[in-house]
Amino acid sequence: MALEKALEAAVKASSGDEEAAPVNVDESTEADWTEAEERAVKRKLDFILLPILGLAFFALQMDRGNISNALTSTITQDLGVDTNQINVGNSLLSAGIVLLEIPSNVLLQRVGPQRWLSGQIVAWGLVATFQSFITNYGSYLATRLLLGLCEAGFIPGALYTMSTWYKKSESSLRISIFFLGNLIAAATTSLIGAGILSMGDRYGIAGWRWLFIVEGAITIGIGIIFILFLPPSVGNGSPLISFGRWSYFSRRESYIMVRRVILDDPAKTTNHLRISGGDVWTTVRNRRILLHIVITVTATIPVNAISTYGPSVIKSLGYGTVRANAMASVGAFISAVMVVLLGWICDTTRRRAPSLLVGAVWSLIAFACLREAWKWSAGRKYAAVVFSMAVNSTIHILNVGWLSVNCQRPQERSVAMAMIIMGANAAGIAGSQVFRTQDAPLYLNAFTACLVLSAVVVVEIIGLSTWYFVSNKKLDNQGDGPVVVGKTDETPDGHRVELVRKWRWTW
Repeated sequence: MALEKALEAAVKASSGDEEAAPVNVDESTEADWTEAEERAVKRKLDFILLPILGLAFFALQMDRGNISNALTSTITQDLGVDTNQINVGNSLLSAGIVLLEIPSNVLLQRVGPQRWLSGQIVAWGLVATFQSFITNYGSYLATRLLLGLCEAGFIPGALYTMSTWYKKSESSLRISIFFLGNLIAAATTSLIGAGILSMGDRYGIAGWRWLFIVEGAITIGIGIIFILFLPPSVGNGSPLISFGRWSYFSRRESYIMVRRVILDDPAKTTNHLRISGGDVWTTVRNRRILLHIVITVTATIPVNAISTYGPSVIKSLGYGTVRANAMASVGAFISAVMVVLLGWICDTTRRRAPSLLVGAVWSLIAFACLREAWKWSAGRKYAAVVFSMAVNSTIHILNVGWLSVNCQRPQERSVAMAMIIMGANAAGIAGSQVFRTQDAPLYLNAFTACLVLSAVVVVEIIGLSTWYFVSNKKLDNQGDGPVVVGKTDETPDGHRVELVRKWRWTW
């Protein structure tokens, strides 16, 4: 009961004073629940929240990435376009996401994640389905842009929502599990696409049109599941389908969930979060946050490039359309295992940079091999492609968790999550231009660009981790560094207290 006693003492000390009395969380960290109770609550939360968010991410990546499967069908011939024009459409999709990323995240804070994110899923599901009706280059560009606008803000919104439910020491593994929806979609979309495309031109409808129809319908169904089953907020476990009659969590479980997060990060006690223009501007100018975004951009450009054209490169080795799509899924499955393992290591060691370096060095070696693979046999070339796809977004995913734990205020975290996803999508714009028609079939320029960027990422990670390490040493030497401050709800006698904790960077 140490926390309750500390709060009582603070209230007594603040009697007759309008200012909130401070309670140092570092000196009052004993919780009034057992570790077994907290583990049980956390496990229950994992099985409720993560599958719903991960399923929605699966839908997002499926609708965004199925163009790679459509490219192995007849979409270019039917629309009268070439690879470079397809690249423009992919760039427009990423541009749409970048344009509305921050505005969407601001609206999420006002409308609430349950309603805002649900509406987004259904909206982009409809657009994804209507892609089956495009007949020319103009309609292709319009639907890709609209798809990006509808998807804007979903990933940072979901990441921010997750951060309100979990402690910092739990974040990397959960973010990795959330991104599994992305990676599993990258793997299974190729398999699903192979199955759908094997239908051929059934009922006079081209295979790539069936691809958009079926996968768009799946997304709409996932949107309905999201609306009905997502718990609204921490402390409110009643989903829409319950009509307020039941909750996922008991009163005791809800209490533990709220209090454990407060003890870990007092700033999360802030209610009714509002993001001002000043909050946005301060975050945008933060050089430390900008370096995280630079890491994501340089790591994601080669990932986006090889993910989009991986099936086509494999097909060029002499494999058929269906088999090439199925073979392209192998790298994504390896990536799914890697990102969960490295995320677990991050939370266990409470260090982020070493795991990012593992992914960065893997990527560097893989693209070095791919750069020289044109001299090799078809089987060895395929292996090189698979291993380059096996780091699919791993660095970006771990970097998102690294940035999240190093945000000092909820407003900063919300905007920073939007910024880093904007960076990933800006990288998508650049990545979609790496493989050029005139470079086929060897694509030596593309593989060289991917290799150089992978080397730059290694240097960036080492530089940022060194900055965090040195900054902590300075804080330790000063003995009096910055603190995180948050306010609890009013006590029964009308007083408020502040929770404070000393700040340290996570490297």
